[in-house]
Amino acid sequence: MRDFLTELLTAYWFAPPVALWRAVELRTATKEMYRHPLLDLGCGDGLVAQALFGPAQVDVGLDPWAAQVRQAARSGVYRRVQQADGHRLPYPDGAFATVFSNSVLEHIPDVAPVVREVGRVLTPPDPGRGEPGGRFIFTVPSDAFRRLLHFYQARRAMGDEEGAERYAAEMDQWLVHHHYHTPQEWADLLAEGGMVLEKARYYIPEPVEHLWDRMNRRFGLGRRSLWGLLASPRLRGLGHQRLLARWVVHRFSRAWRPYYEMDVPPGEVGGGLLVVGRRAH
Repeated sequence: MRDFLTELLTAYWFAPPVALWRAVELRTATKEMYRHPLLDLGCGDGLVAQALFGPAQVDVGLDPWAAQVRQAARSGVYRRVQQADGHRLPYPDGAFATVFSNSVLEHIPDVAPVVREVGRVLTPPDPGRGEPGGRFIFTVPSDAFRRLLHFYQARRAMGDEEGAERYAAEMDQWLVHHHYHTPQEWADLLAEGGMVLEKARYYIPEPVEHLWDRMNRRFGLGRRSLWGLLASPRLRGLGHQRLLARWVVHRFSRAWRPYYEMDVPPGEVGGGLLVVGRRAH
């Protein structure tokens, strides 16, 4: 198994909690099969796909933001990158055997048109050759994300229901999360796009989300902080950031190892959800 924790801490040393979440996410995603042609929907800067797939292993990377597309092009992960909106994918019907999307859909207020477009560009099944339809593999925060937050639970334990909801709303705003669908709700959305739900698997167990939430506060993510100042790209030339990066990798690749390797117990929920849909016809 790949050591995504060390890889992601190295890449995201400036935001260690992000590295933890992404590492668990990719440890979950790497268990799936990705047939080509492969589209990375909402590819961002390419760091996630680079960790998951390696150099030049993704046929197309797509993102709506020009700056992200430029970074993705420099990453060496994609054979082609393109700037476009997920609501109007610039590809013919049946163009991809797999569409992958990592922590993207929760940021789209109206996700149904995007899901329909994905269903359109996936390859249809070919019964004559015994080939199944293309697959849509994506990760999102789950329907349990809000209630598994450490500080949400802490406020509720003190009887502060209003404070708990306010904290969750602040997290939604900071993370730009618009929805947290259940597996059944994702199944319904996939059906609208001509797909069937093949799998819905929870990841990020409760102890991992608790740690992630506490570490966001410790490192001052989402607000002004000393760590944010020290890790700022504007101070890159001072030389101290190499020492910070080395400390982060050394400290947390060990301390967070049990959390990275933790799975959601059977029958329980986690803060993340991996969903696999397959084109039905």
